[in-house]
Amino acid sequence: MSCKNFCLFFVISFCVLSSNLWASDIVESSESATEQLLAILSDIKTVEGSFVQFTIDQRGVKVQQSAGEFKAAKPNRFVWLTEAPLEQAIYVDGAEVVVFDPDLEQATIQILDEQLQVTPAMLFSGKAEQITQSYAIEKQKSAPEAQQFLLFPHQPDSLFEKLRIRFENGKLSYMRISDSLGQDTTVSFDSVQVNRDIPVEEFKAVLPEGTDVIRDLPLANGS
Repeated sequence: MSCKNFCLFFVISFCVLSSNLWASDIVESSESATEQLLAILSDIKTVEGSFVQFTIDQRGVKVQQSAGEFKAAKPNRFVWLTEAPLEQAIYVDGAEVVVFDPDLEQATIQILDEQLQVTPAMLFSGKAEQITQSYAIEKQKSAPEAQQFLLFPHQPDSLFEKLRIRFENGKLSYMRISDSLGQDTTVSFDSVQVNRDIPVEEFKAVLPEGTDVIRDLPLANGS
C-alpha cells in the first residue's frame, strides 16, 4: 500500500510481525473489550498530536517512513498532515474528504460515504455504533498503565485485515495495521492532547490558487 493510499485509508480509512506480536493473548471477551474501548473513545471529543509512520513489506524490508501532525474531532472531522519529502495534506470536514498533493499542485475531493467512515481514523471522530458495526474487538495483555486492543473488520473487502491500537495512561500511543498484501504499517503518536477546543475552520482545506481539483474519485485500493 503506497503512502498516499495508506494515509487516505487511515483517515477515511501497520518488518513482518512475529507470531508473538499478534499472538492471541486475549484477556477479555469480545463484548467486554468492546465496552472498554468504547468507554475510552467516548471520553475523547478531540485528539491531536504528532506522528511517525513506517511501512514494512512482506520480506521484512522498510519501504516507507514519514512524519507529521494530525487532529480529529467528533463528528467526522479529521486532518492528517505529512511532512516533506512525502508531503501531503488530508482534510475531512464532516462532508468531504480533500487530499492535497503539493508536489503535483493537485487535490482530489470525495464525498464522505459509509466506506470512508469506517476507516481507523474514524475511531476518534465517528460514532460508537459505527465502530461496533464495523469491527470485532478483542483486548490483549499489556502493562498495567496500558490498554491494547485488536480490531478485525467485518467487511470482507476491507483495506486491512487487523488493527492493533494501544493507549498508555489514557492517551493514544500507537496503531499497527496489517493489510491483505502482507504489509504492516506502524504509526507512533507523540505530544498527544485530548479535548482541546479545535475550531471547525481547522478542518477545512484552503487550497493554493491554481490547484488542479479532481472531484468524486473512488477510493484507491491499489499500491
